[in-house]
Amino acid sequence: MRIGHLLLIGVGAVAASGCPNSLAPHQIGIGGGGGGHVLAFTVQPTTAHAAAFITPAVQVSVVDTLGNVDSTYQGGVTVTLSTNPTGATLSGTTTVVFVSGVASFSDLTINNTGTYVMAAASSGLTTINSISFDIIP
Repeated sequence: MRIGHLLLIGVGAVAASGCPNSLAPHQIGIGGGGGGHVLAFTVQPTTAHAAAFITPAVQVSVVDTLGNVDSTYQGGVTVTLSTNPTGATLSGTTTVVFVSGVASFSDLTINNTGTYVMAAASSGLTTINSISFDIIP
């Protein structure tokens, strides 16, 4: 599976302009490390109600330098709140094993309203941050 219209240069990312469905540079978190592999938020966290599931499920993938998901990558990834102005608790399954290069977090909730940023970390790869998102009453 290829992440649509994403050009990776070194450990940075640039979205191709004029591509339908392309990701703007601020819409995807990219981290380097691990022999040409990088982490990417392929489904970003979105606005949700306090204590309700964040939907759609947040997804983090391991991609190669061409933007292809590495379906053979083994290991897990942990998400945390890297920006947490209210001292909120991120609940649910916060560590997930990659399945075919993709980790899905389907039961994440945050208990306090506010604006947050999520981080994803996996051994040997650079930690990445999501876009900011809101938790509303």
